[in-house]
Amino acid sequence: MDDRIDALLADVEAAETAAERHARRGEFGDEVAAQAAERTLLERIRGALGQAVQVVLPGREIAGTADFLGRDILVVDGAEASVIAINWIRGLRADSRVHRIEAGGLERLGLGSALRRWAAMHEEVAIDVADRPGPTRGRCIFVGADYVEIAGRIVPFAAITAVHARTNPFG
Repeated sequence: MDDRIDALLADVEAAETAAERHARRGEFGDEVAAQAAERTLLERIRGALGQAVQVVLPGREIAGTADFLGRDILVVDGAEASVIAINWIRGLRADSRVHRIEAGGLERLGLGSALRRWAAMHEEVAIDVADRPGPTRGRCIFVGADYVEIAGRIVPFAAITAVHARTNPFG
């Protein structure tokens, strides 16, 4: 009879231990979910720097290595260097799930900085505009605070989804 009581007590103790473990896992899951709710896309992109990424934009997909994160831009080095406007990103694939919170010192540089550097190098660029089927190609004639003049067109930065060139403006 003692064996049956010992077995019953051991079974009750095991069930209680399992219930506690399950509750702790649930609390841990809730904590992880709460922390995940605080993470931003910018932190996710920052965590992917130096790694292979695929970026989906309207009408185009760009693959390469995430090289530089600036103010509202991501630079991806692939077959060519692409400066991508973050607010036009429609999807992103990265090898890691790392989020990096601390900002880099050069993150204040944006699309205008990249275009001005390419203009100074006399580099030919291809500018993808959101509602246009093909890119606008040429050299930047003038880069203003919020627009670029290229190939006889004035293109506002807000309409630019990405700019491509042979060289990385920040590399």
